[in-house]
Amino acid sequence: MRRRIGLWALAGAAVAFCWFLYFTWANYGAYHGGSAFVYGSATRALVNITIPFALAGLHNHYAITWYVSLILNAASYACIGLAVEGLRLTFRSSFARWRH
Repeated sequence: MRRRIGLWALAGAAVAFCWFLYFTWANYGAYHGGSAFVYGSATRALVNITIPFALAGLHNHYAITWYVSLILNAASYACIGLAVEGLRLTFRSSFARWRH
């Protein structure tokens, strides 16, 4: 179970790193004298779905670095993974007894 929760945390870190790469690429022109990139509603919806702490309002009020975002996302995915794997083990063992 620890390995599965570790994989959940790794997936969360990978998602956060992919968002970091996307936002760095999208805003590259703004850092070099160009116009700012405007994010659409679909991008904001995907961010709110895949980065759980974005729903808490941290992205609107506090400036956080990409590596803190990666750590927070890995920790939140690990917590989600703990809940999912706990439910999976519960249902797996109850279905095994239920079939007999």
